[in-house]
Amino acid sequence: MLQPKDTNPFDTVDEHAQGLAFAEKKRAIEQRTLDSTNKSLGLLYEAQEIGNSTAVELGKQREQLDKATAQLDEMNSTLRINKSQINNLKSVFGCVKNFLSGDKNKALTAANKSSRGVNSSTDNERSSTSAPLPSTEGYNNHQVSQLREDPNSTYHPQRQEANAFQVQIDANLEEIGSNLSVLKMLAKELGGEIESQNELLDNLSNKIEDVDLQVHKQNQDLTKLLKK
Repeated sequence: MLQPKDTNPFDTVDEHAQGLAFAEKKRAIEQRTLDSTNKSLGLLYEAQEIGNSTAVELGKQREQLDKATAQLDEMNSTLRINKSQINNLKSVFGCVKNFLSGDKNKALTAANKSSRGVNSSTDNERSSTSAPLPSTEGYNNHQVSQLREDPNSTYHPQRQEANAFQVQIDANLEEIGSNLSVLKMLAKELGGEIESQNELLDNLSNKIEDVDLQVHKQNQDLTKLLKK
């Protein structure tokens, strides 16, 4: 004869308590996972904000460098005109010296040639300085500027409301991937702009040295000319 199996009511209670503890632990893990993805998104938004601010500053710096380059080019053109006029002044002073020394006809002929040279060289140099200053249209069309002004950029992410953990985590991961792609492209464009401006700075430095040498040389020439 089979004996009835003894049942302990406490076993059922323990299983139920274990189930509740497992569910609570699962919810805690899911919440930590969501918090982690949300924190990652926050860091990505902050990185994009820094990148956009850098793009704005690089745009302003580009404009200043373009203006400085244009001004140096204009100074170089003016110095070339001055050099030509100084050379012609030397010829005029030589003619005056010859005139005072008695060779009048030779002095008048040289003076007429010098005068024609001054007018011709001045007209040529002025025509070469009539080029317009560079505009900032190049920078406005630059990919960095287009990126930071693009209204479709994922910099302003759309918050998706979802109740299911899997739906929310999938949405967060997809958004993280999209923002990483944008951030990578932004970093690449900023790097290219910085390299371009470094080359522009080197060219600017060379032009400054050239202008300084020309100014020093012309000051010496004028000083010698006035002492004669």
